[in-house]
Amino acid sequence: MNVERLHRILIDLDRDIKTDKIITLVQQIRDHLQNQVNQPNQPTHQTNLVNSLNNLYKALENSKFNDYSPSWKEIISEISGEIELGIPLKNRIESILASNSITPANALEEIKKIFDNLQTFQTAVKSTLTGFKALGIEEEDLEAGQCELGYTIPREYVENKLSELKDELAELNFILNNISEAVTGKKQEYEVKTISSSDFLLYVIIGLQVAEVLSNATERILNIYKGILEIKLLRNQLKEQGIPASKTKSIDTHANGMMREEIKAIVKEVMDEHYDGDNGRKNELQNGLTISLNKLANRIDKGFNVEIRVEPLPEPQGEEEPSPEYAEKSELIKSIMKSSSKIEFLDIGGESILKLPEKK
Repeated sequence: MNVERLHRILIDLDRDIKTDKIITLVQQIRDHLQNQVNQPNQPTHQTNLVNSLNNLYKALENSKFNDYSPSWKEIISEISGEIELGIPLKNRIESILASNSITPANALEEIKKIFDNLQTFQTAVKSTLTGFKALGIEEEDLEAGQCELGYTIPREYVENKLSELKDELAELNFILNNISEAVTGKKQEYEVKTISSSDFLLYVIIGLQVAEVLSNATERILNIYKGILEIKLLRNQLKEQGIPASKTKSIDTHANGMMREEIKAIVKEVMDEHYDGDNGRKNELQNGLTISLNKLANRIDKGFNVEIRVEPLPEPQGEEEPSPEYAEKSELIKSIMKSSSKIEFLDIGGESILKLPEKK
């Protein structure tokens, strides 16, 4: 875990908890439940509880926590233990109240635990932020309009070997360069921001156009892969039962065919929308882009993770019309934020199933 990134996460988390008034709203629910337990025949307490619940649910549904990247949520989970926020907290409270509708005293005890944990957690966050400031530890941040790719390489995949890690970094560079040339007409040099985590979690600054294509492609690959995961589970169960590989080969073929067709469609859309170079290079680049997405899909199947985070542009000042460049960047950022919010870390497990070709 990178301490500068943790600093950034805690700043945002502290601000979002305050802005959404989560702890105050949970406290109100606790108090209304307490009143209901003490005076069960007083209908006002039930009305107050319902109103407070509606306010809390609305705040949790709109919480910025829901849009945090998968690695941010993973880090928060590592440091917070039982703490839930956003939609997960809403679901938790709804479950508590539904299962204890006849026994509000039991629900009250559960809500008290949530409130106490949240209050303790916020105090710890404040103390940590104070400590970071005193020690001169800066927060890691993105500039307005800047975008970063988070790319997780499992340690077991590279066997903790420097040469294997070097090869995987070269593969990532290959993937990004093919996307970059397809959408901008040229390759780029990518800045490594940080490397952290128990796995090799690499943060790389990438351009908005590259980020939009990569984010949309990753979202679509993951959507197809969720269906393949069920096929993969079935295949692995059959192997565990002693069914020979020759009998399950058709399952592998079907799964790979599903992903191959989706990648083919993605590549066609990217080339049709972005590429305007000569046809000779177009054929080569189309092949390179296909291989790049094959590599990405194969690696997701092996436990790699992808995430993309972008910092919005500041709102235009005054009554002036935003420039065409500002409007174009804003649309790109909106598109990236929309698709990246749907990218998640999947629990892969088991023997991989995708074997898409990675060579011409």
